[in-house]
Amino acid sequence: MLLRRTGLLALGLATGLAILAACNSTPSAETEDVASAAPPIEEDAEQFAYDSKVKVGKLISETRCSACHAIGPTGNSPHQDAKPFRQLSENYPVRNLEEALAEGIVVGHPDMPMFVLSPYEIDALIIYLESIQEPHPA
Repeated sequence: MLLRRTGLLALGLATGLAILAACNSTPSAETEDVASAAPPIEEDAEQFAYDSKVKVGKLISETRCSACHAIGPTGNSPHQDAKPFRQLSENYPVRNLEEALAEGIVVGHPDMPMFVLSPYEIDALIIYLESIQEPHPA
């Protein structure tokens, strides 16, 4: 056990040293070309956060809403009184659902269950809903 732990420690130390050596080396012209072509890290992080929230929002809609609502960009809702999610912005901005989701939606079609979401889940669901809205004539 001690040998295994010592070996892992040595491996970790060697990996750390290799990373530090790479960080301290002078970048080649090829590396600089790739770096200048890449978008700023902040943009990558923002896009990753957005994409992650879209995925979480879709998952929430699949698990909590799809029994009644059409949750994607096409298709009919399984429940006749449940509006397809892609059409929610016909009557109001989807962002207006934020407060209702925080307090527990109790309106909608007659069979709609009440549920409460966390702030992160609310934001993720709103972002997903906004991502699938149909264009509406002005």
